[in-house]
Amino acid sequence: MKYDLETVQAYLKLINDANPIHDEIVPGQLVCEWLLNDVVWYKYKIQYKNPIKINEPLIKEIIKDKIVCMNEDGTVKIVVSKIE
Repeated sequence: MKYDLETVQAYLKLINDANPIHDEIVPGQLVCEWLLNDVVWYKYKIQYKNPIKINEPLIKEIIKDKIVCMNEDGTVKIVVSKIE
């Protein structure tokens, strides 16, 4: 998965977010929507580890009750953990 500038700008317009950091950095909540797309969890904890640059390729791994988002180099960007 990769978030291009057009997608990020459309999302920011939709949520009315004018934060200039998003000229370079993908909003974490946008990525979390993709991460949680394959699971049905009612409670979860999100840990933002490292910023995600626009057009940065991302990999999603679901390991038991955890979703890990990382780049191609293995740098962890976001971890979502299911809460019982």
